[in-house]
Amino acid sequence: MDTTVLIKILSQQKTDKVDQAIDEAARFFYKIERTCSRFDPDSELMRLSRRTGESVSVSPLLYQAVKFAVETARETDGAFDPSIGRSMEQRGFDRNYLSGKTVRSTFADSEKTSYKDLLLDGKRRKILLKKPMVIDLNAVVKGMAVDVAAKAVRNKGFVHFIINAGGDVYAAGLDEQERPWKIGIRNPVRRSEQIGSIRLSDAAICTSGDYERPSKVLPGQNHLLDPHKDRSPGNIASCSVIAPFAMLADAFSTASFIMGSNRGLKKMEEMHLDCVMVTRSQDVRATNKFKEKWSWNE
Repeated sequence: MDTTVLIKILSQQKTDKVDQAIDEAARFFYKIERTCSRFDPDSELMRLSRRTGESVSVSPLLYQAVKFAVETARETDGAFDPSIGRSMEQRGFDRNYLSGKTVRSTFADSEKTSYKDLLLDGKRRKILLKKPMVIDLNAVVKGMAVDVAAKAVRNKGFVHFIINAGGDVYAAGLDEQERPWKIGIRNPVRRSEQIGSIRLSDAAICTSGDYERPSKVLPGQNHLLDPHKDRSPGNIASCSVIAPFAMLADAFSTASFIMGSNRGLKKMEEMHLDCVMVTRSQDVRATNKFKEKWSWNE
């Protein structure tokens, strides 16, 4: 996933018990990446992407990830779209960070695609691609891995812990001072600074920012792509979403970023999720009760 994962557990249990829980949680990150990476030609996701026109049986993990991505696309009228993998390759996001090898999925060059070209059969757990495409789940699977890891830690009996996967955060219980965990939100322009912080307990926060991964081949573009315009949005610098679980926050921080401040914040209000956005001019906009609900501190 090309990111650093931090898992911190507060407990009076023996160190080996804590370490075992952390090791088990960390293994899920590797498993989900092996299944859902579009940078690995041998992943289950890429094997599926190469089988256009076939109804393919997939693992429960991959089916859940694709299903959630398609549902998010429908909810956002295609602002979020998992069919953009080939476009992302062409924008320079095409290198496996482990092997250094470049991915070139030329089989998906023939037609323009959308999430509507993905057909899911829940009864048989099958997926059919109507057109050649590369499925991109990057805005789903990191949050998914955080959620699965959090479940594993909780199942071991731990109540107070935090998992941070490159800015996708799930905070459970309380910190060392017996307060909700303090989460800083980075200033997208002056990145050594924070625009503020919140207090979080038993919830997730995920941030999408235009500073995270700039395109190496298209100046001024980044990894956040508006599928309708085939370019990165120009007015938002970062978007953070709080949700009950990380996969939801992960997907909708991306979707809201692409939708922009007006539409994005309205959608978050409709879904009863909390959101804070920072524009490129460093204006801070948030859902109505964000600052009060999460003890916002600038």
